[in-house]
Amino acid sequence: MKQPYTYWLIARGYLVLLMLAVLLGFVARGTAANRTLPLPYPAATTGYDVSWPNCRAVPPTSDAWGVVGVTGGLVFSENPCLQTEASWFRTPTLYVNTGYAGIQKALRFAHSPRRCASQDEQCLAYNYGYNAGLYATEQAFSHRLYSRMWWLDVETENSWSDDPEVNRQALRGTADAIRHQTAGATIGYYSYPAQWDHITGSWRPGNPSWVATGTASREAAVEACSQSGFTGGPVWLAQYVLALDHDYSCPTI
Repeated sequence: MKQPYTYWLIARGYLVLLMLAVLLGFVARGTAANRTLPLPYPAATTGYDVSWPNCRAVPPTSDAWGVVGVTGGLVFSENPCLQTEASWFRTPTLYVNTGYAGIQKALRFAHSPRRCASQDEQCLAYNYGYNAGLYATEQAFSHRLYSRMWWLDVETENSWSDDPEVNRQALRGTADAIRHQTAGATIGYYSYPAQWDHITGSWRPGNPSWVATGTASREAAVEACSQSGFTGGPVWLAQYVLALDHDYSCPTI
């Protein structure tokens, strides 16, 4: 018969093993997030966003912050100059294109991560978005790019369903994949407010908003910071367009 002291030693051993398992789990899953710094958007400063259309652009000469597109304009596509553009900035954050290409293309993901019936389009859209998010994070990680801030680019130039709830599910899937791949990730949304409302049915998930003003005016970007975010959350960035896309960091971050 074991004595109380023996039981105490066994219990302590189990506790140590459990703590090691938890620690290793956090290390394995949190590697990407643990290699990043706090969000590099100092209040009331201007940075840049770049992606595949800017592959031949002249890099910014100032020590500015930047947001770099991982995908090449569409989901499941790569920005061919991702690594080069990321090198323009000390601690780049990342954005990805989003979209939903319809039920026929979504069927190839019918069983990952959820098991979807062939006519359950909301489920299929979630899986489509989730796998698009996996693709994007794997592209970033393959270039040793890790960010705590990920933006989802939502525009009418990409394919979408006529059903806003289907589109919302695709966006939820992409956001969930990024969160699962990058421990501690913050998800924000980039869009023109009217396009966002058209695509999502005026969805208000409360995430940070990155507002496209569609102008070349810094004043318009500053003004956008004082407006309500199209997501129902705060406006963090406001974009205005010059030779490169410029982004004003709102003082409310």
